Amino acid sequence: MLIIPAELLDIIKKQGEEGYPFEICGFMIGKMDYNNGVREVVEVIQVENQNKERANDRFDISPKDYVKVESYADSKGLQIVGIYHSHPDHPDRPSQTDLMYALEDMSYIILSVKNGKAESFRSWYLKDKKFEEEEVKVI
Repeated sequence: MLIIPAELLDIIKKQGEEGYPFEICGFMIGKMDYNNGVREVVEVIQVENQNKERANDRFDISPKDYVKVESYADSKGLQIVGIYHSHPDHPDRPSQTDLMYALEDMSYIILSVKNGKAESFRSWYLKDKKFEEEEVKVI
């Protein structure tokens, strides 16, 4: 389960709308309860989509951004609990490319943005090398 404050979800939606027609991406940092499989988001951090050739349907996060955000989270006693990105004019379900780069123990919010407006989102996690949709509790 992913727990995320409504105001952070609104930030992700706004970023998706502002970045349209290109994919936006970022990190969710917070706390992970490994015993219960619960990830609680306390902050979201947008990073630049490094994929310039196919930014309308792909995103890449630089290793430098990953390390920088991980370091920042560590300094606050938190950790990266997930990654979010948008799908411009596509559904909020993972693509084959999303599956290739996914890591276990993380949540993946996918935001569908249609014609510049955030339409829907879902969160996914990796289990046995396949994505499964997870419950999202907006607080």
